Amino acid sequence: MELHIFNKPCLNNPTMIAVWPGMGYLAKTSGDYLRKRLNATLFAEIRCFQNSIIYRDSVVELPYVSHRFYSAPKHDLIICVGDSQPSIPEEGYRLAKLIIKLAERFNVKRIYTLAAYPSEYHDEPQVYGVISNDSLKKTLLDHNIHLIEGEGAVNGLNGVLIGVAKKRGIEGICLMAEIKYANVPQHLSSKAVLEKLTSILGIEIDTSFLEKRARKVEDSILRQLKLNNELDYEDSKSDNKFRYIC
Repeated sequence: MELHIFNKPCLNNPTMIAVWPGMGYLAKTSGDYLRKRLNATLFAEIRCFQNSIIYRDSVVELPYVSHRFYSAPKHDLIICVGDSQPSIPEEGYRLAKLIIKLAERFNVKRIYTLAAYPSEYHDEPQVYGVISNDSLKKTLLDHNIHLIEGEGAVNGLNGVLIGVAKKRGIEGICLMAEIKYANVPQHLSSKAVLEKLTSILGIEIDTSFLEKRARKVEDSILRQLKLNNELDYEDSKSDNKFRYIC
């Protein structure tokens, strides 16, 4: 696991946003969309090497998973986007500690992560939040983000990073948007969580493209469901034609 810093952006106590792929592709979709809208620039990378090699025509390469850091100096933001989550919990913890090391180098005071909240919502996806300390409850409530009562867990780096940040005295907030489908891109949920995040940060981005993408995905799902229903109906008609006499 190696940290490479290509250049040092001019930042003043920046906020960090960190995302990795997960259910509904929500977090990574949101992080990539945000960095592109803000024209954020790549300045660092963590490379996590795998326990294997790949070869082409007998020549080997050592593959790695990349976790890239982008800066948006105008908004004092660092955006971390990972290609994938570590498969081993210990690796996830090591990666989180290395990310916090970079955050401390740039004097980051607060970290946001994004995650999915599976739910059968009917209108607009709601956004929930978990926080590293009680003083952050007001931040969520001021932006109509729901607190979660009772006990639960946030799996993966989207949760672990907040816990490691807390141990190092850095504030952490994980924002979770409701999703309907775990294996289908949830653009409407990405739109919802980005609107809450940017509201807290005091910046504006155009999220209309995410809404258009969401409509296309939903239309595609409805067409597939309709086709499946038609096929089931035809199958049932065929079954009714056969009668067996014993």
